[in-house]
Amino acid sequence: MTFEDVEDKIIAEIKAKMGYVRTIETYAGQLEGEIAKIPAKFPAAFVVYGGSSLEWIDGPNHNDKPKFKVLVAAKDLRGQKSARKDDNKGCYRMINDVLTHLTNQTFGLAMEKLTPVSVMPVFITKTIAVYGIDFETNFDTTFSW
Repeated sequence: MTFEDVEDKIIAEIKAKMGYVRTIETYAGQLEGEIAKIPAKFPAAFVVYGGSSLEWIDGPNHNDKPKFKVLVAAKDLRGQKSARKDDNKGCYRMINDVLTHLTNQTFGLAMEKLTPVSVMPVFITKTIAVYGIDFETNFDTTFSW
């Protein structure tokens, strides 16, 4: 098992449980540049692997403690308050749904439960809101030489 497996499971879970989200994919810079012109369809969720802490156990065995960020983004021409608070597609609903559907998940993988760490605003304009939800887990892995 690798951090890639966990990332894929997070994306699959959001797709399965949050059907109102129009764009769900791995983050690859979609929010860079002039955010008002990004091609993503809103509401959107992006998942990114945020790195790992590795602790040696013995031989080639390590404990991997990966971190993941789920970026939720909403756009509403009525203004940023609606982008944040709209009950149907706003960031606050997405934050609550992501926390509900991902917290304590193992996705059937040999890992500790996915634990939320923080929620923070990433970017807010007059019509767009983006928040980041950080999670972490850990699992043992063996590196082959």
